[in-house]
Amino acid sequence: MAPQVPLRIVPLGGLGEFGLNCMIIESPDDAVVIDCGLMFPEDHMLGIDRVIPDVSYLHSLGKKVKGFVLTHGHEDHLGALPYVLPQIDAPVWATPFTAELLRRKLEEYPAAAAARIEEFEPGTPWRVGRFDIEGMHVTHSFVDACAIAIRAGTSTVVHSGDFKIDNNPVDGRRTDLDRLRELGDEGVTLLMSDSTNVERRGRTKSESEVRGYLEPIFEKTEGRLIVTTFASHLHRVAAIISLCEQYGRRIALLGRSMENNVSIATRTGHIRIPGELLVSRREAEKLPGREVCIIATGCQGEPRSALTRIATLEMRGLALGPGDAAVFSSNVIPGNERAISAVISQLYKSGAEVYYQAIRDVHVSGHGAREDLREMLEAVRPRYFVPLHGEYRNLTHHARLAVECGVSEQDCFRLVDGDVLEIDASGARRAGTVTAGRILVDGESVGEVDATVLRDRRYISEDGVVLVILAVSQQTGEILSGPELVTRGIAQAEQEWGEMSGGARAVVDLVGEMTPEAIADLAELQEKVRLCVRRYFRRTYNARPVVVPYVMEL
Repeated sequence: MAPQVPLRIVPLGGLGEFGLNCMIIESPDDAVVIDCGLMFPEDHMLGIDRVIPDVSYLHSLGKKVKGFVLTHGHEDHLGALPYVLPQIDAPVWATPFTAELLRRKLEEYPAAAAARIEEFEPGTPWRVGRFDIEGMHVTHSFVDACAIAIRAGTSTVVHSGDFKIDNNPVDGRRTDLDRLRELGDEGVTLLMSDSTNVERRGRTKSESEVRGYLEPIFEKTEGRLIVTTFASHLHRVAAIISLCEQYGRRIALLGRSMENNVSIATRTGHIRIPGELLVSRREAEKLPGREVCIIATGCQGEPRSALTRIATLEMRGLALGPGDAAVFSSNVIPGNERAISAVISQLYKSGAEVYYQAIRDVHVSGHGAREDLREMLEAVRPRYFVPLHGEYRNLTHHARLAVECGVSEQDCFRLVDGDVLEIDASGARRAGTVTAGRILVDGESVGEVDATVLRDRRYISEDGVVLVILAVSQQTGEILSGPELVTRGIAQAEQEWGEMSGGARAVVDLVGEMTPEAIADLAELQEKVRLCVRRYFRRTYNARPVVVPYVMEL
């Protein structure tokens, strides 16, 4: 079917990496953004708190941007909004739980607190600009997750969001394949689909199986029981609550995000905590171990999380010992292996039993494996296909799967961030690129840390830092004070520095060879001092520290 309205598909994140999901659907008059997420820093991003997509292209669209539509509330799908909404004046549409979660999040960001957040229900279409939009429920490790269908004239674009095909979901709400098949019957121009687990054969197991995995642990554990999972995984939290009710354990929630999410979920009806089952931390400390279960944050080994603080005895009233158990009911996010391992080892040292996915089934994924993805393709039967959410190898395998399902190879487009796909009456084609990339967030600083700063931080972490303090005469160029070298992180040199150390003598010799006119150029003098000291350390210690010259003219 030839599309009536020309469309541009522009990913600003999430294609070529995990996280940072942000996709623009653009017509000649309007544009909507599906998701706007963050990613957590990679190992080399020293000191960085989070990473958000570069939305320069959104700025260039101006008032053409009619809004953001969220598939669900995981951080990799909405976590960049507190930084982006103050710059882009457009409303956000989300399902009720995701909307409330976003409202709570934006309260911590005054610049974004006034953002307009609208709610939608799956199956109820609405209009944004000239787009007709509809959400369709999908099963995921987040309540109220949706696929999104966007119509522009006779063109229909389907964005799967994160999903799996779970035929026995804990909340009874299956992925709405019937509606997806109806759209396929009507004709879908483009399907964009989650590639996270495309390398896994078969199907992803049902979330309902996790309760069966955990039940023997509840039955066997005679003492205190701690279960950690993602605070956003309310289906899992609901299963744990059900087991606590069955086995007569009171529940204590630990961790701010866990407390907030469960509070929202009880209000929206996604979680029910019967009677007097919920107790405070202080009450849990006084209860016999066999009568309490703690649902805690910390499944990724976060340093200040509730579970880590229990493991390191910062919460002595909840310390574990023989007869107690801890359960990590979650997957391991790449990069967190070492932190999680350290917490598990600490718990073992306490004498407690520890259960985690490497030794026992305690978790299932929220993303569909290969056969789930095949079923989505066969339901929608798109003319064109773009794989989403994954590194390039994931996108490649998903594109090959689409070909197996009947999409022609030339109609599968493996885009990466910044690529533009144009679709019109004459077909689909790549149409250049737009600005895309990563913006680093360091505390209150957004975008001020660049590759140079990260390089310096890496050098400091590997080779230390040298501060060179020097005062020279403005009139004569003579050294009046110093040079004094202060080092940090250079073990060989820590005991050697005095006013006339080898490095200091190198600076004295440098200044002695310079003309008064050259010394008077403070910027030039500082750069020559920096290079001189750096050369000295490289020759003497085979080290490349960051050298910071502090030169005063008196």
